Amino acid sequence: EVQVDELQRLLAGMEQEHRSLLLKMKEGEAELARLRSVEGDKLAEQDRSAQLEKEVAMLREKIHHLDDMLKSQQRKVRQMIEQLQNSKTVIQAKDAVIQELKERVAYLEAENLEMHDRIEHLIEKQVSRGGHSSRVRSKSEYVGGSKRLSGPKPLPLIRVVET
Repeated sequence: EVQVDELQRLLAGMEQEHRSLLLKMKEGEAELARLRSVEGDKLAEQDRSAQLEKEVAMLREKIHHLDDMLKSQQRKVRQMIEQLQNSKTVIQAKDAVIQELKERVAYLEAENLEMHDRIEHLIEKQVSRGGHSSRVRSKSEYVGGSKRLSGPKPLPLIRVVET
């Protein structure tokens, strides 16, 4: 009986140890599962990190490309502005020449009309004196056949200076 009691006590101790080992095994498995989960999360994070790095690299490349395009467009715009400014300068110079020519034309027209008036005055003087010729000469003969401009007499030359 002592041996049976001893064996039962040993059996009870072994059962106790068995339960304790099962508990430890379950805790170990749980810890292992948790670690595997953490490692899985780490792997997932590493995969996500690698994917994000690829996206960042691609976006940097796109940004670089867009920067190049932007710089190119800015150069084109600067060239167009420069051409426009050059064209404006040329147009202003041509406008100044045109204005000067208009002023000269107005001055010459005024001078021409003054000459016509003088010729008319001289003709009238010659006709009123009785003249040496028996016929009256027409104005066109004296002015070389040129026609008098119709319309109002142009004003004398006035120069406009742009600032």
